[in-house]
Amino acid sequence: MALAILAYAAIIGLLGWAAWNSGVTEKAMFVVNVVFLWISAIWFFGYPALIGPAVLAAIAYLALLVVMTSSDLRVPVTVPARQRPDYPHDES
Repeated sequence: MALAILAYAAIIGLLGWAAWNSGVTEKAMFVVNVVFLWISAIWFFGYPALIGPAVLAAIAYLALLVVMTSSDLRVPVTVPARQRPDYPHDES
């Protein structure tokens, strides 16, 4: 099974290299080939090849939400100096 995973990685790498150095048609065929490789991985490995990308996509989506909503934690906030309020009844 490790040999099959290495073969899939090599095929995707070769197809990606060809798509990077070629035209628009080659880039579209790269996407089609990756989809067909994923379908064949589901056939070869079974359910883990189907659920694995879904779990990774959920993790990536959650990380994106955390990054988008935690922008205030990364931006330094300047706190103004404490000022004494001027109350008219405090004069003694």
